[in-house]
Amino acid sequence: MTPLATARLRRNKLLTPARIAVIYVTFGSLWILFSDTALHALVADAELEAQLQTVKGWFFVLVTGALVFLLARAMHRTYEAENRERMRAEADLTEALENAERANRAKSQFLATMSHEFRTPLNAILGFSEILRAEIFGPLGIKSYKEYAGDIYRSGSLMLALVNDILDISEIEAGKRQITKETVKLPELLEACLKDFKHAAEHAGITLALDRDTLAPTIYGDRVSIIQVVSNLLGNAIKYNRPGGRVDLAAPALPDGSVRIAVTDTGIGIPPDKLPTIAEPFAQVIADPHVTSNGKGLGLAIVNSLAAAHGGQLAIESILGEGTAVSVSFPPPDGPAEN
Repeated sequence: MTPLATARLRRNKLLTPARIAVIYVTFGSLWILFSDTALHALVADAELEAQLQTVKGWFFVLVTGALVFLLARAMHRTYEAENRERMRAEADLTEALENAERANRAKSQFLATMSHEFRTPLNAILGFSEILRAEIFGPLGIKSYKEYAGDIYRSGSLMLALVNDILDISEIEAGKRQITKETVKLPELLEACLKDFKHAAEHAGITLALDRDTLAPTIYGDRVSIIQVVSNLLGNAIKYNRPGGRVDLAAPALPDGSVRIAVTDTGIGIPPDKLPTIAEPFAQVIADPHVTSNGKGLGLAIVNSLAAAHGGQLAIESILGEGTAVSVSFPPPDGPAEN
């Protein structure tokens, strides 16, 4: 704060309306008493003294009116400043309460979702492990036990994937994820990702397609992060699609040198009221944890965080009942980036 501003602040604290009124009344009373005595002593003519007393009275009335006007303006400004400060404090308090309520809802949603997601594979692991341990169907050489061991493996893999997603999103948002950028050959990377999801798409009756005509030859970014982005987008597009649906993958180069990876599906779509928060951790199209859902609400959150770490941007367009288009832009080598 400058010295001038400090002096003004001290002056405003000293010259409050109440103090000004007390000073005025004190000096005004003294002025009236002593001026009457002095006027009577200096003026011998009674008529002239009466005229001067009238002028002095009108002058006092004018000064009093001016003082009342100035005090009213000062008090009005003070009340306005206090009102603005009060409204600002109320707005800050309301925003803080909304943020706290949002965080509390997110925590509750997280606990509900995670308890449901962990309980299902744990029940399978414990149940089938108990069957194997007790040899209920006979010695361990029986074929059924091999199937149960497969169920245990799949349940354990599901839990491991869930824990990995939670650790990934925590690591990325904490800024501890190492981003090593390089020029990556994009066609080979996308072909490998499509191959990984080929079986899941065929099992769900969904067609996977890659737009090779507009495909950019290279992309600048962290290879592992790009694979994770494409895999999450393809996984979501298959999960929330319909039998006989279609998933299109494209990665064109934009005029500014950036590359946009886009995945379009013909699935169930996203309700308009969920679009603003769908990329937040644990946000789901179906938010009820007791309703069966293949998603954990972490895929788009991870994609969004990885896009931000590359200086890119996540964009989502969706029509409920018709499909969703999700794209992630990766800037050129001289673009902004955060490690």
